[in-house]
Amino acid sequence: MSKKKTEQLRNEEIDDTMLQRDNDVTFVCPVCGKLLHENNLVDAKSIVEDNLYYVGGILIVSDVWLHCDFEHRYDEDGMTLDEPHNLVAVVKAAFDKKGDCIHFDIMDIRPREKA
Repeated sequence: MSKKKTEQLRNEEIDDTMLQRDNDVTFVCPVCGKLLHENNLVDAKSIVEDNLYYVGGILIVSDVWLHCDFEHRYDEDGMTLDEPHNLVAVVKAAFDKKGDCIHFDIMDIRPREKA
């Protein structure tokens, strides 16, 4: 993606970390200001199935807010960053009475606070 296109996208901000492009939402890293490649972002499978439900015995059956740690490793073109950094995705998720995730939206991207 060209620098001019990236700057144009930055001017179409919805809020500090989210952009609307056509019908897609793209996130801007709050640490470095670069667009986050889709390979960086958390998804329902990686969070719910691979993490929360991995061990078993627990089902979520309500609406929840999740704070999901992840690393910004790839630029908007999918190339590895020289200096990856830690972020948190704030996710609004909803589960039905069977524990199936029926809604999963990333609402915000934040820098991960140091412990």
